[in-house]
Amino acid sequence: MPPDVMLEGEPATQAETSTTYAAHLQMPRQEQDISRTPSQDGVSGGPTATAQEPLEADDAGSFENDSALGDTDDSSERTSLFSEIMKYREENGRRYHGYKDGSYLLPNDETEQNRLDLNHHVFTMVNKGRGGGLYRAPIDKPARVLDVGTGTGIWVMDFGDAHKESHIIGIDLSPIQPTWVTPNVEFLVDDAEDEWIGQKYDYIHIRMLAGAVKDWQGLLQKAYNHLNPGGWLECTEFEVWIKSYNDTLHNAPDIKKWQEGLQEAANKFGRTMEVAVNLEGWLKEAGFEDVVEEKTVVPSSPWAKDKEMKTIGAYQLMNMLDAASSYGQAHFTRVLGWSREEYAVLNAKVRTQLKDRSLQLYSNLYTVYGRKPKPPKTTPDAEAAE
Repeated sequence: MPPDVMLEGEPATQAETSTTYAAHLQMPRQEQDISRTPSQDGVSGGPTATAQEPLEADDAGSFENDSALGDTDDSSERTSLFSEIMKYREENGRRYHGYKDGSYLLPNDETEQNRLDLNHHVFTMVNKGRGGGLYRAPIDKPARVLDVGTGTGIWVMDFGDAHKESHIIGIDLSPIQPTWVTPNVEFLVDDAEDEWIGQKYDYIHIRMLAGAVKDWQGLLQKAYNHLNPGGWLECTEFEVWIKSYNDTLHNAPDIKKWQEGLQEAANKFGRTMEVAVNLEGWLKEAGFEDVVEEKTVVPSSPWAKDKEMKTIGAYQLMNMLDAASSYGQAHFTRVLGWSREEYAVLNAKVRTQLKDRSLQLYSNLYTVYGRKPKPPKTTPDAEAAE
């Protein structure tokens, strides 16, 4: 049972739920607020997170010219890299990115794109309130915004619609974003772990990159260096471990096996899944101030009695049923050496256990944001002393 919430639940029955490119790669493309649990370390000078209400289980019911990261005019390199980008890898019935092949183990096919958009919907429901569900940091009309690991670009497009005053850039390894976008939005194909070159930003957004980044502290330091003074960085990640609200995870041995295998594979691959719980410390190490950690319990199926949380759980279940394959298949087959058939058996068992509402499964969602300090104001006395 999570230490920060009290459990009051009853057994439940099982429910069935069923761009443009960076300059060197250019081609033409034109409810109620759910509160959070405060950090145990406290907050220094920033907004304060509030405690989340306990969840109660329900016993029945359904449920281009400006690259963010780099610039070169070498046409032969551009042609070569464009060819690399569009040459996808087909493996075990899934499609994976071609640019820097093998550096990211999740697919980019239509199934995964639909899951990413569904995942975005879950985040907007969980974060409903400040920022229209799109952000938690106390930003105010940021002129330049960067979304790292933009995926389908849905967050960028929603942010662009809500903030006409902002210019928003989304970067990703895969060119899977829409062709036609509003004038204040652009998409670039690039690797966030490469050197960052270019203008600075007022707000940088990073979401769901656990298992995709080799050097998190290096990435966050780059973000810090490319923020304007007073600018905000916001990171959102699920904790890697699925938990049980009523301490019945022992009844889901295949979920436990899947989680342990995923973490083992990610560590061997050199891109850890254990990110969420470290974000607050990493932001502080990078130099951010007013760092806030918000932790939210997100049901993994529609087991909660509260109507809004039940709805979130229903959507999250659909997300996780697809995520089991998206996150697991390449990790288990490429890294751990499983056969496609072996993983299919485990995946089927995991999906069955995810649907079991009596387990009251949930994940902790961490949102951590911090501000780059502004330079100290120069007083008349200090100027005179100089």
